[in-house]
Amino acid sequence: MKFLRAVRLDDSDARILADEGGAAADGEWVVSGGYAVCDLALGHRAPRCHCDTTFIAAGSRRRATIAEVAEIDEAAYGALRQSLARHFLEDLGAPTPDAARAAAEDECAYTAELAGGFPADVWITVKREPTEDGVGERYAVFRRLLIGSHKL
Repeated sequence: MKFLRAVRLDDSDARILADEGGAAADGEWVVSGGYAVCDLALGHRAPRCHCDTTFIAAGSRRRATIAEVAEIDEAAYGALRQSLARHFLEDLGAPTPDAARAAAEDECAYTAELAGGFPADVWITVKREPTEDGVGERYAVFRRLLIGSHKL
């Protein structure tokens, strides 16, 4: 199964996302993050939260502007679901553990479906905009290059 991993090319995410708890670590599994988007029709909260252009790390809850499509095994996928369910229950106030598990499953399934629509080893970025139905997402795809010790 395919999923998404954070890509850190330099320290720009750390600088840009400092007010949001910092940037996701390079290689950290990320979800789409649609559950944590502002009401874009009303604008961003202050300071600007970058929810319209970032993915969310499933473990640290930090954000990333670039994600790589990568293979994930079933054990890692299950651990991500559990971590996200705990976050929904403990941090975001899901009404029950079952509701938290269902929301986490939905977010992980959406991310896996999204990643499955792209070839492995490409990088993607997201741009979210208000639509009549809520929030629309557009993705840009970039070929990964290998330069030096880091995948570029």
